[in-house]
Amino acid sequence: MMSSWKLTKKLKEFSRSKSPNPKEEEDQSSVTSHGAHTKEFATLGHKHTESKDSVCTNDSSSRRDTVTPATVSTSTPVAGHNPSQGGLKTNDSTRLHPSTSHASSMTMRSSPEKAKDGKDAHFNPGMLTIKIYTGAHFKIPFAINNDKDVLAKLINSGRQRNGDALLTKLNNLSITEDKLGADDASHVIPASVTIPPSIMRSSLIYFTMEFDKTIVSIEADSGSIASPTFNKISQFDVTKSQNELKLQVFLKLPTVLLNASAGVTEEGNQDILISSKTLPLSFDNINNPIRLKNHSVLAFENDYPGFPQNENGEILVSIDYRPNENKHLTIDDFDLLKVIGKGSFGKVMQVRKKDSGKVYALKAIRKSHIVSRSEVTHTLAERTVLARVDNPFIVPLKFSFQSPEKLYLVLSFINGGELFYHLQREGKFDLSRSRFYTCELLSALECLHSLNVIYRDLKPENILLDYKGHIALCDFGLCKLNMKNDDKTTTFCGTPEYLAPELLLGNAYTKVVDWWTLGILLYEMLTGLPPYYDEDVKTMYRKILTNPLKFPENFDKDAKDLLIKLLSRDPKQRLGANGAKEIMDHAFFKLIDWNKLNSKGYLPPFKPPVRDDQDTSNFDQEFTNEKPVDSVMNDYLSDSVQKQFGGWTYVGTEHLGDSTGR
Repeated sequence: MMSSWKLTKKLKEFSRSKSPNPKEEEDQSSVTSHGAHTKEFATLGHKHTESKDSVCTNDSSSRRDTVTPATVSTSTPVAGHNPSQGGLKTNDSTRLHPSTSHASSMTMRSSPEKAKDGKDAHFNPGMLTIKIYTGAHFKIPFAINNDKDVLAKLINSGRQRNGDALLTKLNNLSITEDKLGADDASHVIPASVTIPPSIMRSSLIYFTMEFDKTIVSIEADSGSIASPTFNKISQFDVTKSQNELKLQVFLKLPTVLLNASAGVTEEGNQDILISSKTLPLSFDNINNPIRLKNHSVLAFENDYPGFPQNENGEILVSIDYRPNENKHLTIDDFDLLKVIGKGSFGKVMQVRKKDSGKVYALKAIRKSHIVSRSEVTHTLAERTVLARVDNPFIVPLKFSFQSPEKLYLVLSFINGGELFYHLQREGKFDLSRSRFYTCELLSALECLHSLNVIYRDLKPENILLDYKGHIALCDFGLCKLNMKNDDKTTTFCGTPEYLAPELLLGNAYTKVVDWWTLGILLYEMLTGLPPYYDEDVKTMYRKILTNPLKFPENFDKDAKDLLIKLLSRDPKQRLGANGAKEIMDHAFFKLIDWNKLNSKGYLPPFKPPVRDDQDTSNFDQEFTNEKPVDSVMNDYLSDSVQKQFGGWTYVGTEHLGDSTGR
């Protein structure tokens, strides 16, 4: 006999719970869930209205819909907001530009910024160009297996001017040793190889550069692990006056050369983080092109546990910054690559910005659709939050612009797939992986709350994984702005499996509602199902209000205690009622260094199987096979309606409350 727990888990594989599918008219009383009609949950006194499509969809076949409010919020941004100060630790305390104004990685950007001399700092958005020449003094941080046949094949397949010398050196090494020392191995193994029958080259040492959530991979062309040659140029769009360039160096060695000392057990080639560098950058008061670094050496700090040296490797770089001309963006500034999502309001496309070559996600929204469905305020709120929030685990807005018919959001392209997709595929996550995602989400929610924003729609469908495996929270259409600590709202919205009891009871609620959804998500990651899941939405609502919280056998003690406290039905007693710190201080997170986490210092436990930072394999082929075009519309909107979209344009220079009506 199958246990009720396993039976429910089995049902999930065939029918992922979906929220009621709201009708467009407010007076309709029936809603849809799992393809079957159910009556409005009248006992709770709520009515479901038009759902809003996600900006980050990649598989629409079984995603849970969101219930949105019947009445659009009229809250508006407040000018002159003074956010709480914060920041991340970096590996370099000096900036490339003499301006020393504070750079926060987790706060809303305030206006105006002050330079050290007390004068208002002036920022011109522009282009950052990084030229990477060569590397030196990199070392494999452990001994490798002395398999000379494999090593010889690597050398022969490498692009080496001194390949014969490397082979000679290899042959002169001791043949009696089972292990090849780190120093010898680093000088013998080539930086880049070609593995037959493929003609594609594979880099055995590479590094990633991340700037404002845009990640690129820089692979070696030739040389050895110890002294790789790169000769690459990468450009980034700069839309913030303060930022950081984060670099991480990885080795990708054949498993046959690895041993237990490397700490690697999986099959196949491994990506091993060996060192990193964080370089703070300031772009204040730069009015003309400037070279920030001229053939300068950047030394990397060791990141491999047990390696005796503080540093591991260095690269030779030049860094230039060129302020942009004062021009408005249009759709013609982008090459349209692929369609990656579609919804009732428009579509999302993978695009390449023509001047920088950087790939982004562009969301095109038809104005007429959001006007007719009373979603203007929600759409503007989404844009406001995206433009103002600066957190490592929230999808950032790079640009926004508009045409007479459409609104456009240009976002970082996050291609690791939805957390929902990975959770569906694997069933559930282990404790370590679940804790990792929960930590990064906790950081994102803490940031939003510090800015008086309630998220209100946390669920796996609204969480993306980036190229490396870090989470990126997206879809801010249901956010409630200007919510201070004790402020309450009564809008009924969210996703049925994740709705907090106070919403179902029709009570006013505060930021604490987000901690309930975080608890539901953690429970689902650990078990594969939300705790009160039921195919019938009405029954599920009753379970949320009355059923005891149950756990599978052998459930982790600290995780259980955390979930009991996060899922308290009394919001005043819920963990987090006094702020995010009391959640962070829980024993479940006792080994977490939050400064290290916020600087992305922890290597993700899972890296999505993507080819590179432009791979679209995690997006639905129904979309990616479609030809990407920006459809021509003939929607007529009156001047009074168009005025509602004043202030939409964002190129990194405006601040909350002072945007212009372009």
